[in-house]
Amino acid sequence: MRILVTGATGFLGGAAARTLAAAGHSVTGTGRDPARGAALERGGVRFLSADLRGDPAPLLPDIQAVLHCAARSTLWGDWADFYADNVLVSARLARACAVRGLRLVHISTPSVYNATGLTRQVPESAPIGPRFDSLYARSKYLAELAVRMALPDAAVLRPRGIYGPGDTSILPRLARALRSGRLPRLTRHEVYTELTQVQNVVHAASLALERPAAGVFNVTDGVSVPIWATLDRLADILEVPRPARYVPARVAEGAAAVLEIAYRLHPGSPDSASPEPPITASGVRLLTRPMTLDLTRARERLGYVPLMHPEVGLQSALEALR
Repeated sequence: MRILVTGATGFLGGAAARTLAAAGHSVTGTGRDPARGAALERGGVRFLSADLRGDPAPLLPDIQAVLHCAARSTLWGDWADFYADNVLVSARLARACAVRGLRLVHISTPSVYNATGLTRQVPESAPIGPRFDSLYARSKYLAELAVRMALPDAAVLRPRGIYGPGDTSILPRLARALRSGRLPRLTRHEVYTELTQVQNVVHAASLALERPAAGVFNVTDGVSVPIWATLDRLADILEVPRPARYVPARVAEGAAAVLEIAYRLHPGSPDSASPEPPITASGVRLLTRPMTLDLTRARERLGYVPLMHPEVGLQSALEALR
């Protein structure tokens, strides 16, 4: 299959492009980092330097399917950028795929569920909006709507907490927080969530590319992970103190909200966005609110079974941060 992978110089897109190429597909990857693009080409991926805010049509000749991984994926930023990079880019790409009859697999996020109040075995059918707990979540949900309106046959994947080799976000951020000694213990009880090893996401995307299954699909490792026990485990690996000073989650979330307002008002430099605060309210909620997802649809319609168990994948990822 001739596949275009957007965001191939990023964490998930890079893993997907390399894995699909190794499986025998003809893969073209887009991105903005020529150095990472050169590394992709050494792995058998044709690289195109591209700004996706432009017309996607020149990227699509001879392409049979598109895996759209590119996104502004952060808990902090300006709405104009989230809207441009996540909503408008996704909408244009979906329309272009619809015109050409191309298969589209769109990567979204379970962050869209965060403001629903649901925490256990959340299904794809959960009512979402109009409130969202971050600009990122709001933009990704609007992107989903735009994709499915332009191309009803598209598959939309919602992988939760992607980690693994090449991760620059979740586990590295937690490692930095632990090393700084500034991370307090935010609950007196354990909080269970689900994560997704990057190869499990790539496996789900591969299945969605190969099978004509339309709609939204939750994706995780399928096993609940104790957040604070995992943080203690990471602290031990890093040989730094475990979080001990207790700060109630409500207090931390309130302080983060105040910080966000202050940072929003910070003028910054004329050519850069406002700086990111050391903590955000949505970041606090990720550590203090449980969430597990219902994988029934992915199992039944995609045939999804996680390839890598978190006991193996997570331990390897934690050890890599030593």
